[in-house]
Amino acid sequence: MNRTDNLEMRESTHDAARFIDNARLRVPPKVVAPSMREALRPERGRRTPVFERSYHYQSLPVRCAFRAVDLLGETFVRNTRERPPAIRRVLLMRPDHIGDLVCTLPAIRAVRDSLPDAQIDLLIRSSARSLFREFDEELGGVDFLVFNASSRDRPKRKKFGFRSMRRLRRLLRLRAEEIDGPYDLAVDFAGDFQSIITARLAGVRYLVGRGIRGFGFGLDAEVEEFPKRHQVEFNLDMLEYAGLGSFETKNPALTLSEEELAEGRACIASLTEDPSGPFIGIHPGAGGRERVWSPKLYGELISRVVSTLPARVLLLGGPDDRPIVDAVLKSMKGVRVRGTIIDMCEKMQNLRSLMGVMKACRLFIGNDSGPTHIAAALGLPVICIFQGPAEPSIWGPRGPNVVVLRKLPASEGGAWGDRESQQLERVYEAVKRCV
Repeated sequence: MNRTDNLEMRESTHDAARFIDNARLRVPPKVVAPSMREALRPERGRRTPVFERSYHYQSLPVRCAFRAVDLLGETFVRNTRERPPAIRRVLLMRPDHIGDLVCTLPAIRAVRDSLPDAQIDLLIRSSARSLFREFDEELGGVDFLVFNASSRDRPKRKKFGFRSMRRLRRLLRLRAEEIDGPYDLAVDFAGDFQSIITARLAGVRYLVGRGIRGFGFGLDAEVEEFPKRHQVEFNLDMLEYAGLGSFETKNPALTLSEEELAEGRACIASLTEDPSGPFIGIHPGAGGRERVWSPKLYGELISRVVSTLPARVLLLGGPDDRPIVDAVLKSMKGVRVRGTIIDMCEKMQNLRSLMGVMKACRLFIGNDSGPTHIAAALGLPVICIFQGPAEPSIWGPRGPNVVVLRKLPASEGGAWGDRESQQLERVYEAVKRCV
């Protein structure tokens, strides 16, 4: 592989994947020695100094404004609170996107195992509720609070949702009445200043989170950021800052019942005369346009796969993915062969149905998206075409059989230009090694 190819698209070297050139797909979860964790972790309850805090805003004026607010808060409002000696009520806040929630699964299970007698509530979006069963044995003892914040929508319609803050405050106070008191501990995994303000107004006694979007002075313990640290590990770090102890890093994991697996196979059989595989599931969509690989290249990849490999393709997606799935099919023109490509977009009722169909696949291919994280958590072989502003060493899917192909930003020589054939070839070679 020459240097130019390496600039165009490279395999991620982080812990979630290996070089496909080595044909090694299985990756054990990273284990961090307790001594190393202790060395990395500052004193419990400490907050990051305002001028050392890294704010996750692109606009310089916005960063300066939040730094000024935090400086005033540290000076005049700062109120250091001790963690309650007994933790009976816990709130875990992750009201944002599917992939983020999947990366939080090991931390959620760690809290449940650490506090088996506590009331644990998980705050999530309605779109994420079907990720779990109605009565999920794996998360026994965890109750779900469903809340949709407009500031977390994709595409983003509002920068700040002050009405959402009022509604969430009301929800948390009503919940406090139901569980006989305010939460003793709340963990804000997202690092959202609106969650910090709302949790404090709702009477949370001890709040752990990140000050990366401002109002860090409202936290009782702020988790320090470390470069290239994956979100799975970072979420577990938050529990250590909350005083729950240290935890071994595990990959996110999701399971399906036999009934759900059978439903997935039946869903495929209802759309084809021959339900035999092997199948390759492809989800060409993502939460943002900058994360989406070219529909034209997806079409060329599918055409090559069905014509050269003993596999059939399932095109997966929900209602929001319909335009890009249609674009992929349109780009294939007359190449489609009856029965080898099955359009399953909008054919699945919810995330659990999608998961059932995924498990019938030998391989899953997708962008940096929620379904890709789900496929990795299900233990499927996954090829993730990673592009956009996010860093795969932080946000890449974690699983036992994951390959991440990263397209570099244009500033680093990653413009597609006339090298699309090279990009396609690299993805196709990865597919051949997996099928």
